[in-house]
Formats: sequence, C-alpha cells, structure tokens
Amino acid sequence: MAIGQKRLQKKLAKKAAKRKRALAEKKREAGFSVTKDQLLWAASVSPIHECFVSEEIFDRGIGDVIISRRMPDGSISTSVFLVDTFCLGVKDCFFANQPRRKYEEGIMRMEQGENLEKVAPEYAVKLVENAVAYAKSLGFERHEEYLWVKKIFGNIDPSICPTEFEFGQDGKPFYVSGPNQTEADSRRIIHNLSERLGPDGFHYMVGLYPGKET
Repeated sequence: MAIGQKRLQKKLAKKAAKRKRALAEKKREAGFSVTKDQLLWAASVSPIHECFVSEEIFDRGIGDVIISRRMPDGSISTSVFLVDTFCLGVKDCFFANQPRRKYEEGIMRMEQGENLEKVAPEYAVKLVENAVAYAKSLGFERHEEYLWVKKIFGNIDPSICPTEFEFGQDGKPFYVSGPNQTEADSRRIIHNLSERLGPDGFHYMVGLYPGKET
C-alpha cells in the first residue's frame, strides 16, 4: 500500500510540474508580446536614426522603405515596408529592435540586393501611406500587420513633404505576380482589377506556375 501511494504521489508531482512549465511558457509568450508593443511605443517617441528608400522603387515597381529610430539604450528600432508602387501597396512589413551593430549589418545585407537612398522621414512616411491609399483605391486591403508596424511613424508629418508620387505604370495599375503568390492569388487580383477597371484599364504580368507549360 505504501509503495502504491508513493507512485501516485510521484505521478501527481510530475503532472503538477508539467502544468507549471506550461503556465510559465504562456506567461513568457504573453510577456514577449507586451514587450514588443512597449518597444514600438517607445520607438514612436524616440529620435529618428535614419530612413531609406530603394532607389529603383518606382522603376522596378517594388522596393523597401525603412524607418529607424534610436532607442534610449542605444539599440535601433526599425520598421520595414515592402512596397509595390505599381499596384498592391504594402505587400509585407515588420518591426524589429536590434543592437546597433546588428542593425547596420542588416542594412548592409539589404544593400547587396538593392540600392538604398537616404531620405527625409516625411518622404518615407508619405510614400508608404500614399502607396496604401493607391492600393485601396483599386480594392486591395493593407497588409494585416500594417497598422501595428506603422506606429513607428509617431508624429512624423508627411504633409510637409513636397514630393508628389505617381503610382502604377504609364498611368495604369500594373500587377506583377510575386514569388509567394499562388496562381489562385493572381487570378483573384486580375479578376478584381477587371471588375473595377475593365479589361483595358490595367496591365499585368504573371510567372509560370508548377505544372503549367508555355
């Protein structure tokens, strides 16, 4: 009888420890989420570090817009927006906080794939917001993380930027399928443009999909 009770106690202790670990993990996950929100809020009121825009963003129709701020501890908080100036607006975006050295290494890696030009914060914000508005006028919703990631804008006033941006190509939207878009995605986007603008109201170019022949 005593041996059975000991085994039961050990079993109950293991279950209790498992529940405790699971609870601790949930608390850590919740704490991480809150920390990210706090970091983004702190970034929104911290000094601007630098802003970049891909030099080819209007020629290629796609490129990055980067807005970074210096945090009180010396780290750099950054919001990066992948902007489609031809049609879809902000296709992707994310926020990150890094030590300055890691941030600079990241910028160097990005410059291996595109030429980045330093711009005024107002220019960067106006470009992103106008791209989102252009895509919305075509019936495309902003990226799901956009409202959160854009909080880094803080009190930057895009209205003082004198530059007027032209979206699309040759006066019309130009949809170019991306590497992460499926054939179904492309069909949906082209259908949406056709419904809104008519068959001659836009241009498009899609890649070959697996199983498709030229």
